Amino acid sequence: MARDSRDKSSSERHLDVQALRFSLVFPGLLAVGLILGGLMLAAKLPAGVVLPLGGNPVPVSVFLGVGVASIILVGVGLGSQGARTTLPRMLRRIVLGLAVALQLSVFTLFVAALLGQGARGQLTPERVDNYVLLMGCGLALAMGVVLALTFKPDEQWTSADDGAFAALLSAEADPQAAKDQLHYFLHPRSSVVIMILLAAIMPGAFLALISPWILLALVVAALLAIAMLCATVQVDRERLIVKILGFIPVLVAPCEGLDAAVSLDIVAGDYGGWGLRKHSGSATYLTRSGAAVVLRANDGGKVVVGAPNLDVADELSEILNRRAGKTPQQR
Repeated sequence: MARDSRDKSSSERHLDVQALRFSLVFPGLLAVGLILGGLMLAAKLPAGVVLPLGGNPVPVSVFLGVGVASIILVGVGLGSQGARTTLPRMLRRIVLGLAVALQLSVFTLFVAALLGQGARGQLTPERVDNYVLLMGCGLALAMGVVLALTFKPDEQWTSADDGAFAALLSAEADPQAAKDQLHYFLHPRSSVVIMILLAAIMPGAFLALISPWILLALVVAALLAIAMLCATVQVDRERLIVKILGFIPVLVAPCEGLDAAVSLDIVAGDYGGWGLRKHSGSATYLTRSGAAVVLRANDGGKVVVGAPNLDVADELSEILNRRAGKTPQQR
């Protein structure tokens, strides 16, 4: 009866009210800020304003209307999706953070157009002030990341809770089965992170003299490369799964398809290098040289997954060897 009432409550509440309120109020405040700033600069733009994407000058009121519509369309349209409790928690965080970053970027784009075309004195008027746009987009990206990391979605009963409840019942019947699970985080060494960032920032600083967008693009590419080397590894009684940044599954190895597993101290170059590698039925995910687990599949394929240290690698290999060849029914 309790479970029925819980299911009914979850089915009736498909929206996170706090997240929805934020996704409506925040773009509204940005729109008000754009309107106030546009009215302050309207006297410097008697001939009208060219939209950021180009075209003929339009009245300031039309320019502001397009800007407000763009902010609300991005903010409310995308941000409201982060309020849907039917989506996974991590995806909701990403969607809401992305919505904030994009609407702040749109706001910055229109502000940069106003400031660029309203330039006076020693400044040369231009369609968009690139420096204002670059700094504003950098702030927008930072704000989006911060929100994605700090946003706490409403707790909802999900399929993951059903799985945990079933695992608890199974563990009562088989105490050893409760130990057949492990979860850890993989990341590159700090020296590797610094090396990647320097490889982007140092040449980008010189190329920024040509265009600041080159520096921004190189930094974003470096951050993406670092992100691709950060992942969670999770193993339970059914499978081993590697997820980049904890939510993008890139490698899955069912326990029923495994023959054996062994923990080793390896050199990443001997297995294709860092990151995800797939070739001829084999797959590896390594973020550094050192501890790792090598899995041999029944079909002859091989899976290699890194570990923080040899103790964790030993524990992972023990779990996989206990579960090797067992189907989900063999619990």
